[in-house]
Amino acid sequence: MKHYLLLVVCVFFTHTTFSQNLGYEMRTNGKSYLTSSYNGFELRHRTDLDENRFTYRYNIHKENPLYLSVPLHYKIEKQSPTLEPRLIYHKEKYSIWVQQEFWYGEIDNLAIALDINEEKFKYRIGWDNSNTYRFRLTIKI
Repeated sequence: MKHYLLLVVCVFFTHTTFSQNLGYEMRTNGKSYLTSSYNGFELRHRTDLDENRFTYRYNIHKENPLYLSVPLHYKIEKQSPTLEPRLIYHKEKYSIWVQQEFWYGEIDNLAIALDINEEKFKYRIGWDNSNTYRFRLTIKI
């Protein structure tokens, strides 16, 4: 319970002071996530478990339509770093990306998704090789 309270305080704090995006993602495997992000940094909370993840994302040659995004994740409770490089093809109204997850000591899921950009919202429809579909709604602040 205290982790949920901490998450609410963090989301409220980042929303009111720093946040550029707030999002909710649900997946067909029963997992769902709340996210808050600012300028390459993201805090993600998995709603069905007490799991929080902090991310810093660095984009290489983002000025090109095809670029590489390198996020470094850290699962706070498990004290576990991960690397999930993402190749992104970006246009004004949409982005298509593919990503490979490298967890500490193992290679995990390969994911592909379509992000659709609107004025104040971003929608995501995706799939990974664990046969899970993902749907995300992000509000741009």
